[in-house]
Amino acid sequence: MYHFFYDEQAGETAPDNNYMEIHDFEEQIKYLAENNYYVPSWDELADFVNGKIGLPEKSIIITVDDGDESFFKLAVPVLEKYNFYATSFVITSWYPDRPEKYPSPVIDYQSHSNDMHKGGADGKGAILTIDYNSACEDLKASRSILGENCKIFCYPFGHYNDRAKQILKDCNYTMAFTVEGGYVTPGMDPYQLPRVRMSKGISLNAFITKIK
Repeated sequence: MYHFFYDEQAGETAPDNNYMEIHDFEEQIKYLAENNYYVPSWDELADFVNGKIGLPEKSIIITVDDGDESFFKLAVPVLEKYNFYATSFVITSWYPDRPEKYPSPVIDYQSHSNDMHKGGADGKGAILTIDYNSACEDLKASRSILGENCKIFCYPFGHYNDRAKQILKDCNYTMAFTVEGGYVTPGMDPYQLPRVRMSKGISLNAFITKIK
């Protein structure tokens, strides 16, 4: 799980740990490419979670939340250089132009909601308290921008509950990701999948340890 990127060599700085220095990111992607890491499709991951298939031990999915410009300007060229795939979870009301402006053979666009990346009635992510029909309309709006292959969701702020999971099922989203740390294994709830957070300053050795 990544969010934003910056280029230290160009004099840029990072305001918080959600930023990844682009040369560190390139080291990570180079390592994955040179060590033959496999990027499963979403259908393969669903079948793996449901216990229908196995996956290579060295399997990984790169996810980047929000749709910030820094991802497309800095990180996508790195991914294209190594022909390594990643998923951009886009907040489509913030960045409705992303698929059209930044088409790339190595980027898959999926939903981080259309306009639910904001506090709801309880101060947590809006999907927890927004009325059912409005949530469904939001998810449809996101898909209308990202395309019919948009079927994977990333919870804004990582907030979810059983109602949110049911809304996603009803709107034909097949899997959803939290910000909880961990590895995806067979038998997990497909609407409550964990990820491994990548933070500013991580060394390559620490990165390798995290993904093994």
